Amino acid sequence: MTRVYTDQLAALPITEIVVMSLQGGIYVAFVALEGKLLRIYELDNKPLSRRSIGEIKSALHKSRCDIKSYLVHHSAYDEMIGTDSAVEPGMKIPLV
Repeated sequence: MTRVYTDQLAALPITEIVVMSLQGGIYVAFVALEGKLLRIYELDNKPLSRRSIGEIKSALHKSRCDIKSYLVHHSAYDEMIGTDSAVEPGMKIPLV
């Protein structure tokens, strides 16, 4: 399986949903399935992405998907000061 669509979410054995924060204030949703992170699509060639976490949560709720969701936010601090990252590249924050 290479693509997961919003209308499939309720029926799949998903372990978690990961929302990644990208540059420019875009949030993109992925599912953890079969040991991989797969992007969630609303339609062909239209990934589930929004400008706010609330909008992502609303879209997932409409899909009847009540799986644990997390926001993964990557910090560029270590890159800005020119050092190797001392911690994992992203914070994993539960979405309630």
